[in-house]
Amino acid sequence: MNRKDVNFNNLEARLGVKFSNRDLLKMALTHPSAVNEIGIQRTESNQRLEFLGDAVLDLVVADQLYNKHQNWPEGKLTIESDKLINGATLAKIASEINLGECLILGKGAVAQDGRINQSILAAAFEAIVAAIFIDAGYDAAKEMIARLFDIYVNKLDNVTNNKKQLQELLQSKSESVPRYRTIDSVGDPHDLTFSVEVLIDDKVMGVGTGSRKIVAQQEAAKQALDALLNK
Repeated sequence: MNRKDVNFNNLEARLGVKFSNRDLLKMALTHPSAVNEIGIQRTESNQRLEFLGDAVLDLVVADQLYNKHQNWPEGKLTIESDKLINGATLAKIASEINLGECLILGKGAVAQDGRINQSILAAAFEAIVAAIFIDAGYDAAKEMIARLFDIYVNKLDNVTNNKKQLQELLQSKSESVPRYRTIDSVGDPHDLTFSVEVLIDDKVMGVGTGSRKIVAQQEAAKQALDALLNK
């Protein structure tokens, strides 16, 4: 695919953004593997935008978590932010908006399934964030990020609530704090399923599975809560 073949209208609709300068969008979609084939400089690929987009994502997510969870200390904010801004999550979001089909890749990258490569998708999404930031400003980038991340932020809240409820319940009874232990992980490195158990006084009170450890912990904590509340 060259730069003339990209359907910018469809992509802008999925992003919820209308670019004033589509050259920025073209650059965000251009992987370094394509620069020689389409005759541009490496600085015209999406690598520089990726650098900026990473910083914008960090700021937007930090801003959201800081204001939404005013009782979280700095360490908690850092941990939860890292769960949202990682290559796997960014690649999932990129896939949800079909970003892969719009990427401008070299023939070698296409042959190696570059359109579904997690690293390439995550980098392209960061570049898109930067392009929106440059073209339309912080508020436009923040709105797009908030909309696309909404489901992941809600999952994060659910995870936090289950574990918090279990901790608070045990504290109210002056019992030991729960301890989470990963007991298994299966699947390809980029698509693992984790199994986690929660122990209270070295007794297994719940077991959960999920595509992320924190999701598995949520399920385990919920089982423990159910068991304790229905004794």
